[in-house]
Amino acid sequence: MRSIAFINEKGGTGKTTLAVNLGAYLAIMAQKRVLLCDLDTQGHSSKALGLEVRGLTPTIFELMTDSRVPLSAVLRPTAIPGLDLLPGNKALARFPEEVAGAPDRARRLATRLRGLQDYDFLLFDAPPSMSLITINIMLAAREIVIPVAMNYFSLDGCAEILETVEMVRRDYDHPRLHVSLVVPMLYRKTQLADEILAKLRERFPKELSKTVVTFSVAIDEAQSHGLTIWEYAAESRGGQMLAEVGQELLEAG
Repeated sequence: MRSIAFINEKGGTGKTTLAVNLGAYLAIMAQKRVLLCDLDTQGHSSKALGLEVRGLTPTIFELMTDSRVPLSAVLRPTAIPGLDLLPGNKALARFPEEVAGAPDRARRLATRLRGLQDYDFLLFDAPPSMSLITINIMLAAREIVIPVAMNYFSLDGCAEILETVEMVRRDYDHPRLHVSLVVPMLYRKTQLADEILAKLRERFPKELSKTVVTFSVAIDEAQSHGLTIWEYAAESRGGQMLAEVGQELLEAG
């Protein structure tokens, strides 16, 4: 089973867009069994899959903080066969406080997911900041996909992620953690965007995706309807771009 975290410490990079739509791609197009874990307090992955998370319980928060809550109580099927969800919501904001004194606080997620055998892919949608939840995600994953919007702050967030990856590899004895794919997102033909692309090609000669994801109205509209691009407009340019990234993700393994 491949375990992949979608992380950038800057918000608005397309992280949830990739996590949700690539999860759906793997389930629909590649016929894989996929579990998506929504670990963002905004619950955007859950909402993008048509689930209302306001007031929802139990969620992945209860899974990580209460050993009496079984994974089966949190697990929810989606409208896409083969794609299941562990939903999250604002309750996740309380996670650091709830586990502050626990010696295993950094490995709660990995512990609760240990032994999963029914899935080919385990995907994590991370919060847009460095936090205890982010550390939990990195310790539960082996691969990281970094979406990078074509602006300076997103590029800076990418650099921060690389430092965090090295810290986790070293301080938590997790040497198998690595960046498997870096995806340029929200591209527009500007001098700045082309400069950022050049920097990414220099820094990630092997990991940078060949596909550059441009702005897509269809992707935005799909999310507003609680649908993936495959359900809403699979033949659109947005669908084509995400399919190409999905194929690159398969090949990266």
